[in-house]
Amino acid sequence: MPVNPKVTLEVASEVASEVTQLAAACAARLRDSVAVDAPALEPQFRALLDAVRTLAPQFDFDRDGRPGAVAAVREALPLIERELFDAIIDDHAAEIAAIHEAMRQVVRAVATGR
Repeated sequence: MPVNPKVTLEVASEVASEVTQLAAACAARLRDSVAVDAPALEPQFRALLDAVRTLAPQFDFDRDGRPGAVAAVREALPLIERELFDAIIDDHAAEIAAIHEAMRQVVRAVATGR
């Protein structure tokens, strides 16, 4: 999706401020938790993610509607294509999980001074 840099930079200051505050809360939580416990950070991180979703159209996603949409597309496919579709969805989920873990490891290294 093409992004208009001018539109991206003209984000409402209120939303940008909320994102900044939520990011700071996540950072503070990380500083407080030497072990960088992912479940402890989850509520703050989810709030930050939800705020980032409102920054620009390229960040907007529909976590609640996605399962229904994926199921509808899957059911519309012939059996062979369903298996391929499932493999693509699983691969994407694995990539997102790997990105999340890599980010957690980087934050952990920063927090512990490694």
